[in-house]
Amino acid sequence: MKYLKRIKSSAPAVLLLILMYSGSALAQPGEESLLRQAQTAIEEGRYPDAETLLNQEIAENPDSAEAHYHLGLSYHQQFRLRDAILTYRKAIEINPNYDAPYINLGLAWIEGRRLDEASKVFQQVLELPDREESPASNHTLAHYNLAVIYNRQQQPEEAIKAVKAALAISPEFEPAQELLETMQTPEKSQ
Repeated sequence: MKYLKRIKSSAPAVLLLILMYSGSALAQPGEESLLRQAQTAIEEGRYPDAETLLNQEIAENPDSAEAHYHLGLSYHQQFRLRDAILTYRKAIEINPNYDAPYINLGLAWIEGRRLDEASKVFQQVLELPDREESPASNHTLAHYNLAVIYNRQQQPEEAIKAVKAALAISPEFEPAQELLETMQTPEKSQ
């Protein structure tokens, strides 16, 4: 797993975008799948190339939630939030148990200042099975992002509960530690 970080100046903490590497997406030894080529293109910031590869993958495998997710990720990295949201939703429609599109859909809603929509998505993540990951599980990320939302909505008690829930799962998750410290120091959270 590789995490791409995006820091928003108005955000009290780091938002994480998840770039998933799936074993099912890998081709035979010696040949690289379209999905893997697209992942590399995204990592290198070659978004038009990634989109071409992903659209080709989707044409060949229209029910590939991973391909739709990665296309959404490419859009998201370019701040094409509307396209990213639609594509993440398609990935979720194809595979409602695939958690990565939920996380990034919630982040896109946060970036679009649609905090109620984002909150609903992160609540849905908490209904999915928790999946251990580094640096944090999907439930940790959901709780953490709910804390960010509650903090922005000036609901400090809910924000502290949510960030503590994130830390209960992943005590070493630094963004949650930093957010809790910021919320517990009143002059910093203003």
